[in-house]
Amino acid sequence: MPRTTLLRWTLLCLVGFILVGCAARPALEEPTFRVTNIQPMTLGLGEQTWRLTLRIDNPNNVALPVRALRYQVSLADMDFASGNKTDGFTIAARDSTSLDLDVTTHLVQSLPRLMQLLDGSQPSLGYRLSGDVEYGRFLRGTREFTQEGRLRF
Repeated sequence: MPRTTLLRWTLLCLVGFILVGCAARPALEEPTFRVTNIQPMTLGLGEQTWRLTLRIDNPNNVALPVRALRYQVSLADMDFASGNKTDGFTIAARDSTSLDLDVTTHLVQSLPRLMQLLDGSQPSLGYRLSGDVEYGRFLRGTREFTQEGRLRF
């Protein structure tokens, strides 16, 4: 077989394998994001520090590498906190990951109302979590997410 014919067949097979590999990529579901805990760390007049715990559930059979996470949290219809997590992490296949995020707020006018809401007299508090997550590998690109729920005390 001439060398050019062999090279053409090799290239054709290689392109075929690449196309089959791209077509065989599994359809993946988006992970779910939830706020599971908010704990006050320091409460000052000028600023407050809180520990915010997020739970991320991966329903897929493959691990999902996360490059960056940007988020905003509202509590009882009040803007509460926002932030970025730029150091990457991986959510294992069919598993959950909890992230503890320390956030700083400037809630001078809202602090009395917020402390009243968090004092334990109410069994739960509504929240809204939104943002975007930047994935690597399988779910390449940036995807937005929104989740509403209730925190139980």
